[in-house]
Amino acid sequence: MNRQLPMVASNSVSPVLFAILLSVVLPIIPSSFSSPSLNLNASATIKAGSDTDLAALLAFKDQLYDPLGTLSSNWTTSVSFCHWVGVSCSHRRQRVTALYLPDVPLRGELSPHLGNLSFLSLLNLKRTGLTGTIPADLGRLRRLRILSLSGNGLTGVIPSTIGNLSRLEFLILGNNSLSNQIPAELLQNLGSLEKISLENNYLSGHIPPNLFNNAPSLSYVHFGNNSLSGPIPHGMGSLPLLEYLNLMYNQFSGTVPPTIFNMSRLQFISLMQNNLTGTIPNNQSFSLPMLRFFSLSSNNFVGQIPHGLVASQYLETLSLPFNSFTDVVPTWLALLPHLTYLYLDTNPLVGSIPAVLSNLTRLTELDLSFCNLTGHIPTELGLLRELSYLHLGTNELTGIIPDSTGNLSKLSF
Repeated sequence: MNRQLPMVASNSVSPVLFAILLSVVLPIIPSSFSSPSLNLNASATIKAGSDTDLAALLAFKDQLYDPLGTLSSNWTTSVSFCHWVGVSCSHRRQRVTALYLPDVPLRGELSPHLGNLSFLSLLNLKRTGLTGTIPADLGRLRRLRILSLSGNGLTGVIPSTIGNLSRLEFLILGNNSLSNQIPAELLQNLGSLEKISLENNYLSGHIPPNLFNNAPSLSYVHFGNNSLSGPIPHGMGSLPLLEYLNLMYNQFSGTVPPTIFNMSRLQFISLMQNNLTGTIPNNQSFSLPMLRFFSLSSNNFVGQIPHGLVASQYLETLSLPFNSFTDVVPTWLALLPHLTYLYLDTNPLVGSIPAVLSNLTRLTELDLSFCNLTGHIPTELGLLRELSYLHLGTNELTGIIPDSTGNLSKLSF
């Protein structure tokens, strides 16, 4: 407990008065700037906090099966819990700051007593065989930065209390059996959140329209393989740091917010297997300079293949099959030096196969089947020496199969 000496201007106070002031002030300042009683109180507080953490860890252990004896052989009261496997503590207070047991087969349910670990900043129990529900008490872990419970058998809902974790940076709940809607309160106060992963669950209903309004730090969003429906929220297209967006295998409908196609940091976007409609911006509104993976397959998109993709010079995968794009196979595709996978099949395309596709020297898979294409198979396709998959079936192609295809030594389909 520190006290500052009063600031006294020597040119405005007489020496006698100054001496009197010092004689009054100095006796009330402890020589060590601390009080024995305060030290005792602090020690008692630290002890009480440590006891709370110990009780919480033991309650967590008591609800687990622990088939390999990972905890039963180590988590004993004869050893300080700060030395238990998977437990880290702060040096000063001896309070639990991390519980890290990924891939340890524990089995059992999560104890709500974990909510008493008030100094916890990391909780990683991914792929540990957990079942039951996520306790709402985890919403009391106000210092938590990383919450990873993926790859378990957790059921029930995502607790809305997770939205209280204002310091949370990573929320990883994918590959479980969570159900019901995403709570509207989930991202309400999570202004520090960088990654949210809820894929491969049984989540349903609409994404709350304001879910992304207070998440400026988000760079990774994965909601794939659920049963989410309704429109894609416009706020998703206003995340300035977004790099990864995966909404595949859901039931989203309506048009895609156009701002999603104008995000300067976006590298991965997959909207495949939904019920989305409308056109893709085909002008200056389409600008994804860092894009590497782009999939809109199995939707109801119409219009042209967006010419703006020509500026995506890092693009490796372009997947647009099972839509209603009405276009030719664009010649500007040959200007994408890193293109490795090109799928345009099952679209009502017109015209012929451009010979300039032979410039795509990294191409390993090319599918232009079921597209109503006409004309000849270009001899130049024989220059695609990395090609392992070629599907041109169910078109209106004529002529011969070029001998040059015999040069495709890596072709397996």
